[in-house]
Amino acid sequence: MLNWIKSFALEEDGAVTVDWVILSAGVISLALAAVGVITDGTEDISGDVDTKLKSQLISTSFESDDSV
Repeated sequence: MLNWIKSFALEEDGAVTVDWVILSAGVISLALAAVGVITDGTEDISGDVDTKLKSQLISTSFESDDSV
C-alpha cells in the first residue's frame, strides 16, 4: 500500500488537467465579474436615456409662430 501511495504521488499524468481546470475556473470567474460590472453600467446609462427621452416635448403641428 505504501508503494502505491508513493507511485501515485510521483505520477504527473493528471497534473496538466488540474492546471487547466484551475485556469478555466479563473477565466470564467473573471468573465462573470466583468459581466456584473458591465450590466450595472448599462442599467445606469439606459435609465438616464429613458429619463431624458421622457422629458422631451414633441411638436404635433407644423404651424409656426411667425406671421409672414
